[in-house]
Amino acid sequence: LVQKTGTGVTSSSAVALTSTLDVSGAASFTGGLNPGVKLLVAGAGNTVTAADSGKVIVFNVAGATLCKLPAPALGMQFTFVTKITATGDHEIQALTNDHGFLGGVTVTSTTAAKADYFPAAANGQDDFITMTGGTSGGVAGSVVRITGISDTSGAGCWLVEGQLGAVGATVVTPFATS
Repeated sequence: LVQKTGTGVTSSSAVALTSTLDVSGAASFTGGLNPGVKLLVAGAGNTVTAADSGKVIVFNVAGATLCKLPAPALGMQFTFVTKITATGDHEIQALTNDHGFLGGVTVTSTTAAKADYFPAAANGQDDFITMTGGTSGGVAGSVVRITGISDTSGAGCWLVEGQLGAVGATVVTPFATS
């Protein structure tokens, strides 16, 4: 049931749109609408799609979690956030070995006065980011932003930036080729 009241439209039940919706003025949504977040589950079956671009992708469990990126496209963007400190590897993987990362992240220990900036390989061949919850990041609150900078199969398709919390007397790179 959709009703028009004054200059607005209200609904007392679900509304399905099957065509283009044009909105002018302010739009307000309540009642649990949250299209900007995707929660990951433990295991290797997580993927993000082109339709997830712009979303915050949440490592929602402590256990090992692998998430594969889609084929890159210019401007596609994902923000990965660790909600619970990793006890198993939290991994972000490019779709293929030909879709590597450029850029880098800062890894800072929460238990020792250690921090360092780690760049992905300059040749763009690194296609994995692994946060262990220890020396390579993955403490709750760690953030990695990934942006598509090329839509061709070739090294360096994704730009990476982020701040990772780590634990321990040393910090190490989260980037690898496998």
